Amino acid sequence: MRKYILPVIAGIFLLVFTDWRLITMANHEYQEKIQILSVMIEEQERGADNFVTAIDILKGENYFQGTDGKEKLKSYGYLGQEENYYSLKRKKSVQQIIVLSILLFLAYLLSLRYLSRKWNIQRRQELGKLSQILSQFSSHIYENDFKEQLNERETEMERIVSQLAGLSEQLRYNEKRVMKEKEETKSLVTDISHQLKTPVSGLKMCFEILNQEDLSPEEEREFLEQCTRQLRGLEALVGALVNISRMEAGLIQIHTEPADILETLVTAVNRIYLKAEEKQIAIQFEEMEDRAAMIIPHDVKWLCEAFINILDNAVKYSPKNTEIHVCMIRMTTFLRIEIEDQGIGIPQEKYHKIFQRFYRGDEEEVRQAEGSGVGLYLTRKILEWHGGSITVSSRYGKKRHGSTFTVQIPYEIPLDGTS
Repeated sequence: MRKYILPVIAGIFLLVFTDWRLITMANHEYQEKIQILSVMIEEQERGADNFVTAIDILKGENYFQGTDGKEKLKSYGYLGQEENYYSLKRKKSVQQIIVLSILLFLAYLLSLRYLSRKWNIQRRQELGKLSQILSQFSSHIYENDFKEQLNERETEMERIVSQLAGLSEQLRYNEKRVMKEKEETKSLVTDISHQLKTPVSGLKMCFEILNQEDLSPEEEREFLEQCTRQLRGLEALVGALVNISRMEAGLIQIHTEPADILETLVTAVNRIYLKAEEKQIAIQFEEMEDRAAMIIPHDVKWLCEAFINILDNAVKYSPKNTEIHVCMIRMTTFLRIEIEDQGIGIPQEKYHKIFQRFYRGDEEEVRQAEGSGVGLYLTRKILEWHGGSITVSSRYGKKRHGSTFTVQIPYEIPLDGTS
């Protein structure tokens, strides 16, 4: 009821003011008519022609006279209440004004009540629609045609519905992101358990055999070496898992600055040099003539790590007495680096798989070599953070002649860090 107080008070005030004004006008009209009669009576007693008197009244010359005429009307009893026609007409007009005002006020109250009920119904409908939307949000349903939630007229609910539309988009995006993260976490846990299963099972078997008392010294040495290899593989896997976990959690930050990319590549070669030397694998460079083109903004540490992973695979899967060729080609907007080996090659249908997390081929040479299937995955991520890319091509068949990894790094890092 409180919401009706102000409109009712305003209606009463307007009604009283209007009635006062109308009644005042009725009284003024009555006084004017009495004044005219008084002047005409006074002038008639003086012997003046009524026509001339009427003309003078119209001109306003004798209008403010008539005091004697008014006294005469009063003496005859024509100025009292309900004692003349004009008084009765004034009274009737006042009564009509009061009745009409009351009727208008009642109509105003009914209209106010009707509009209030209509507004309340509309409000309940709008709140019902909002409640329905929120209920759908609770049920993870974010697809709504929010334009249909509005009335034809623009209402204050438009802003709320607009905000709900924005909230719907945000919730839809958050749910997709959470589901994606959940699937990635599930996949990561599955991959980690699978990767840990093999070295742990190998270590367990070796220790069980070593616990036997009837082993010869040569057999013990062999199984200890096997344990060492399994531990090295497990150590490499743990290191890879640490990098992946840091990457998945967003803890790896790329900080780029202009640096000589050839020096970064040479550092990676030096890190892998001993492994290549053991297999008598030569690494050949083909440098560009334009030395300034090699100054590219990049994160030296992490890009070096990416090059190391590519070179390590090239050495690991190449036979002895072979070569690895590194070629740098200046393109219009990016630098192209090709790393070509003479290794076992990669089937074409597996080009995209080798960059997936924990993927290792099923070839015998791959199974025999140590590895966790993380290096190229991390390399791809690092290059994507630099706005670059990595692809592979291979000559695979009966006569396998190696693979070529092509790295493309832009001269300027995109603002969003993606290619």
